Amino acid sequence: MRQSISFICILFLTSAVRADDVMDFLLNNASTKPATRPATLPATRPDAPFGDRRARSPEARPGTLILSSDKKIETWLSTTPEKPIRIWDEKDKQYKDVSWELIRSIEAKIVWEREEREWRFKESGSDIKEYSGKAYPAREMQYVVELVNGQKITGGIVAPVFAWTDEQPQLFVLNKRTKGEVGMTLKDLIYVKRIELKESEKKKPS
Repeated sequence: MRQSISFICILFLTSAVRADDVMDFLLNNASTKPATRPATLPATRPDAPFGDRRARSPEARPGTLILSSDKKIETWLSTTPEKPIRIWDEKDKQYKDVSWELIRSIEAKIVWEREEREWRFKESGSDIKEYSGKAYPAREMQYVVELVNGQKITGGIVAPVFAWTDEQPQLFVLNKRTKGEVGMTLKDLIYVKRIELKESEKKKPS
């Protein structure tokens, strides 16, 4: 009886080791590995979410995107296909979904911006934090969205905006809150300052 139990235990341990070996092999030799992302999402990212696809979104509209660095990008602009821009209306205290085709302009307003101190734990396992002597920029935004009928809605937005150029589409992000890396300044923390949209040619009356 004892020999049978010992044999079963050995068989179980052997199976477990083999399973771990197989899992390690699969993880180490996977064709795709989890992508790492920065701790903060910048106002612009160089990588396009569509790979090599150059076809412009059918919902894109001609317009101008202006960054806080005063750089202007005049091209076709769009957001997530078939999804509206969701705005937290500060006046009515509720979310409002607005179709991209109904927007005339979006302008950023700074609620606050400051240099935040970097704090870290004094030592491993301790709950006491100490100032590292370094800082990073942080900012909170609101946006004034003007509709084609002249109505304006002010509030927080978290949404992507794609600028369709001759190359791959460039992604910008409308953020409610952003923070930069340690050592950066508020000037380095670039954001989308204004978006101006024109009426699409196909929507103009003949």
